Amino acid sequence: MGFIEDKRFSKYNARCLFFDRNGGASKDPFESLNVSFSVGDDKEKVRENLNIISNIVSAEDLALLNQVHSNTIVEYSGSVYDADGFYTTKRKIFLGIRFADCLPIVFMDTKNRIIMSIHAGWRGTLLGISKNAVELFKGFGSKTDDIIVSIGPHICGNCYEIKEDTAIKFDDKFIIHKDGKMFLDMEAVNMEQMVKKGIPKSNIQSLGVCTFENKNFFSYRRDGVCGRNIGGIILH
Repeated sequence: MGFIEDKRFSKYNARCLFFDRNGGASKDPFESLNVSFSVGDDKEKVRENLNIISNIVSAEDLALLNQVHSNTIVEYSGSVYDADGFYTTKRKIFLGIRFADCLPIVFMDTKNRIIMSIHAGWRGTLLGISKNAVELFKGFGSKTDDIIVSIGPHICGNCYEIKEDTAIKFDDKFIIHKDGKMFLDMEAVNMEQMVKKGIPKSNIQSLGVCTFENKNFFSYRRDGVCGRNIGGIILH
């Protein structure tokens, strides 16, 4: 079992963790801590994996979304929504995001103890999901100086190859050109969205792990058929 934890959250009685693919019950090609029911894995194995994670984070509920590559963020209610982000002030709820190259991003208003997890692929990034997240916090009365952000493992700008039809949708400053190919730095786009909305850059930390390069993580771009990792946040 492996995970990366952003320790900044612990001083606010919260835990922000991103789990790798190890320590679960699933068999190859979903070996072993796959958390997705929709990739072809044995559903009982997936439930077992989710229980493993719940026990590690001491969650009363491991909350998940039906992620649809949108910019929609909802309040946690116990239901499963078609959305790509959710938030809560409730304790013992792990707001989990599934990922296998897209960005899992975690937010916390440290003063008002509001937590949020979002999923940002290129479509959600283009639609401004990180910008929406900050706007929601402002709507709650949060001050941007009080918000800390953790960007979990995802495919990096050196590995995320895209075609012209995707590249033209983004400012060229986010496109890396090498060997006649184009690569998109999704982290930089989301970072800019948050900073422009007032989050201090010093409050945003990227864990610096590329899912494509690091075989401890599932990567759809690398493997095609594979499981999904999970990351998120819980209040204690």
